[in-house]
Amino acid sequence: MPLTETSPIDAGEIYWVTIPSRGGREQEGRRPCIVMSRRGVNHGNPVVVVPMSTNLKKANSYNIQIPAAEIVKDVNCQSNIVDSVALCGQVFAIDKRKLEEKIGKLSHLAVVSIQLGLSYLFDIR
Repeated sequence: MPLTETSPIDAGEIYWVTIPSRGGREQEGRRPCIVMSRRGVNHGNPVVVVPMSTNLKKANSYNIQIPAAEIVKDVNCQSNIVDSVALCGQVFAIDKRKLEEKIGKLSHLAVVSIQLGLSYLFDIR
């Protein structure tokens, strides 16, 4: 069932998103993305997401490595869960109706780790 503008979504939920090409080095194509905006914001539209990559070499002080054990797979998900990197340096906002199938949800520890990566990226103290 597609999401509507009022569908509840929590920070840390992971969805497939088809990211259009923007002509640069950003992720593009169908990618898993982590919703990082808080539930109160997610009640409306858009939501803030962080794309993921399975290229563990991209991990650094703000691109956060996420072990597969920190991802709780959704019961309807057919995808394999593997170690990944949350690419905080490529954070963007998207219309929540463009979120596709739900993959799962991050553990609380993983969400906090990504929040710290975003804080580092934006120099939030």
